Amino acid sequence: MQDWHMHHYLPTQRGKHSPQTITVTGQGTVTVKPDTVIITLGIRTEHTNVREALSENAQRAGVMIQALKAIGVHEEDIDTASFSIYPKYNYTNGISVLVSYEVEHIFDITVRDTKTVGNIYETAVANGANIARHIQFKLANEQPYYQQALAIAVKNAKEKAFVIAHTLGLPLHDIPIQIKEESLAPTLSPSLPSTVVLAEQQTAPPIQTQDIIISAVAQAIFTY
Repeated sequence: MQDWHMHHYLPTQRGKHSPQTITVTGQGTVTVKPDTVIITLGIRTEHTNVREALSENAQRAGVMIQALKAIGVHEEDIDTASFSIYPKYNYTNGISVLVSYEVEHIFDITVRDTKTVGNIYETAVANGANIARHIQFKLANEQPYYQQALAIAVKNAKEKAFVIAHTLGLPLHDIPIQIKEESLAPTLSPSLPSTVVLAEQQTAPPIQTQDIIISAVAQAIFTY
């Protein structure tokens, strides 16, 4: 998919003995499906005794990790994103009373086959996970797609220059005297922002991958 944006440009003169130039900016866009997904989910436990909360969390995390490995997730693709212990208080008549401790262990799981995302959610929930946070869609290697977008951008810049030259009846030279790449970060699908608490008996809904847009901009100066 290509997306070109037209702008208005005017020929410029740099002095009596300087070459007369036309400066144009071309843009190229490539839309691709992600091949990598980062799932952020984890386990939240609560107990009046902090050691019990920690113990239960560790036990459930171990079960979840083993279950994920059993369906093909590699251990190096399961990383701790955060680990927290929160004391919880009740406030009565201005007095705070410690009632429990909440332990939360959050993992980033890298999924290299996007078709398995739903099964990974389902397996994690069935084996201890009770909180899900973000899901991010990525490309393992965006360079080939960026190079495609850059080639489109350069071609787009040249076409714009020739449109301007033809309109004004100018003898444009084919090769630009200067070309400048302006890098753009890929537009990734947004993460799901809110925390979702998952019931243990609930299966995850089907996950639909979102497109990633790779854009490139090239500025070129042609003489005539």
